[in-house]
Amino acid sequence: MEHGVLGRRWAYDGCHDPVPVARLAALIEGRAQAQDQDVSDTPAGDVIASYTGESPLSTDFTVTDDRDGTALTTPHGTTLRLHRALQAAPDGRFLPPQGAVGHVGGSWETPEGTRAAGVFAVLCGAGRA
Repeated sequence: MEHGVLGRRWAYDGCHDPVPVARLAALIEGRAQAQDQDVSDTPAGDVIASYTGESPLSTDFTVTDDRDGTALTTPHGTTLRLHRALQAAPDGRFLPPQGAVGHVGGSWETPEGTRAAGVFAVLCGAGRA
């Protein structure tokens, strides 16, 4: 496939690759900034991340795929759930669900050509996934 900035790319499941998982953890914690898909070195204005945890996220995840998405679980029970089929938020806002300690949300273009917004990934504390 062709990427707007990076050129020809190959798609694969990054949830099983420690490098993209570590970058996603950095994004949630605020140590990295989402980048625009089409313009190099430009922050993505439509992506938001939050983290209210007290310590850095472990990137030692056990990956479990299910019909709702992918769960990346740390040895301490913290779970990062990635939504594979995005659901638009009814009010157009991409806020984390109640009880989440972190999230990534943003907007995307629908197959109909309209914009939608919702949550891409949610981080839940031990026992809350």
